[in-house]
Amino acid sequence: MAVRVPRLVAFSLASVLWLAGLLAPISSAHATDALRLAENFRFLNLTPHLRTSPQGGEVFAIQNSSSKPLTLVLKRAELNDLGVALGLQQGSLTPLRLFSSDDREFSAPAGASDGLIFTLPAGVVQSFNLPTVAPDETVYLWSPDSLAAHQVNRRTFHAGVLFLLAILLALSIFAAIFRRSRRAVYGVTMGGGLLVLLASLWMRDVIPDTPTFFSLSTYRLDAIRAAFGLGLLMSVIGHLNLIIRLAINRNYWTRVIILADIGLVAMGGFWTLEILRADFAGLISSELGDIALALTCGTVLLGAFFVPDRRNR
Repeated sequence: MAVRVPRLVAFSLASVLWLAGLLAPISSAHATDALRLAENFRFLNLTPHLRTSPQGGEVFAIQNSSSKPLTLVLKRAELNDLGVALGLQQGSLTPLRLFSSDDREFSAPAGASDGLIFTLPAGVVQSFNLPTVAPDETVYLWSPDSLAAHQVNRRTFHAGVLFLLAILLALSIFAAIFRRSRRAVYGVTMGGGLLVLLASLWMRDVIPDTPTFFSLSTYRLDAIRAAFGLGLLMSVIGHLNLIIRLAINRNYWTRVIILADIGLVAMGGFWTLEILRADFAGLISSELGDIALALTCGTVLLGAFFVPDRRNR
């Protein structure tokens, strides 16, 4: 009996070690679980599924569960152009490169904004390595049709907002001249500067990716800096005029300036969050600061358009 106990203990220990050896690969496989994609795939934030490789780069795996090859697009989060113009964010990034487990290589042209296009054969599981992506970068995975539809919708939205603000600017100029209001002229100047800033930020969605556009990028950043400085300067002048000088219709302009300040604070807050974390509110993160800017511009121009008559004190 004394001999059988050690044999039982040894057998139990060997069984435990054998089971541990079998479970170890299974537990480590969960860290590299493949993303299961089908033909109806549209959009995915790939960043949470990236894993840092000991050999360098970020790795992920995809399983094509459909019976047809999948064409996918890798795309970085949109840059904060104001942060780039002010030197708070890097403006040029290394072009995306992708290596698959079947020894294929995919690369995106330098400066291309449409991302990197790659294919996945039908019914296979493949792993991929992104050597040019930093661990803190936000990367999206799109289907080509969904990305194209998203870009068209965004361009339509931007063009519509710019068109409405341009009409409002023209009406505000007419009202400032007709009412002979100096403070309305200040509002028109500030609103015009913010409109130029917004148009410069959205120029990327209007002008196609051509060599001519890349040669104009430096001037676009200069326009962003100049319009941003003009908007801030006119905001300071408006506050000082309201505080120091006796203003006609003081209560009216106080309300306009307060609403404009709320928009400016929201704009600065959203842009700061975008610089710190590009995906803080999902796919709409890159639009929130610009929308706040458009609302600020519209508020100032509406204030200049509806300026009361000089006889109303």
